Amino acid sequence: MCGRFTITVDRVELILKKFSAQPAPGFGDYRPRFNAAPSQVVPAIVAKDDGTRFLTGILWSLTPPWAEKPGGGYGAQINVRSDTIAKNKYFLSLLRDRRCVFVADGFYEWQKPPGGGGKIPYRIRLKDGGIFALAGLWRTAEAEDKKTLTGAIITTGPNAVMKPIHNRMPVLLDRKGVDLWLDPAMTDLRELQELLAPAPDGALEAYPVSTAVNNARLDSELCIKPL
Repeated sequence: MCGRFTITVDRVELILKKFSAQPAPGFGDYRPRFNAAPSQVVPAIVAKDDGTRFLTGILWSLTPPWAEKPGGGYGAQINVRSDTIAKNKYFLSLLRDRRCVFVADGFYEWQKPPGGGGKIPYRIRLKDGGIFALAGLWRTAEAEDKKTLTGAIITTGPNAVMKPIHNRMPVLLDRKGVDLWLDPAMTDLRELQELLAPAPDGALEAYPVSTAVNNARLDSELCIKPL
């Protein structure tokens, strides 16, 4: 799964340039996130029907129609497995026309030591330390007469870097993948599903970090410092 991620760049302009996007109306002030967690509003990119891309805030907890309220109620999900999408009509409908990317420059995963003991947290990032896109699905949910944009990150099997740490990883999209993913005219489900593959083995690096990251309320540079 993917339960935490980071976007630590200090200038929102870098994100806008990376994704050829503009701030969504009412987006508000951007701030770096060192420990973005589920049920928080996190930065993401969505595209309008004309292809215009917007940087907006998404509640990281995809709320299906049958869930009671955004961020809660039975059925809210932070991750959607790529193999589940292929077998589920509801998620296939979101794949067809409700795609987004979560903006990140790292994500966390926890390794269970072979000899037992507490899990070891790792931060995984591109070798060049750059910004990247996590493939996601979104839906607008309503609660108490208020509309909220909700979303989930898609996960797939691990690449060689991730296998020693965990058996799942988020789907990272390269530039070409982002262009296809955010293209509102793209409705070919087979072509979209082909994007839901592990990142190339040579693209990522992983390093252990402090167990302080286990605290979802802690959002500081301490979380990303290598041990």
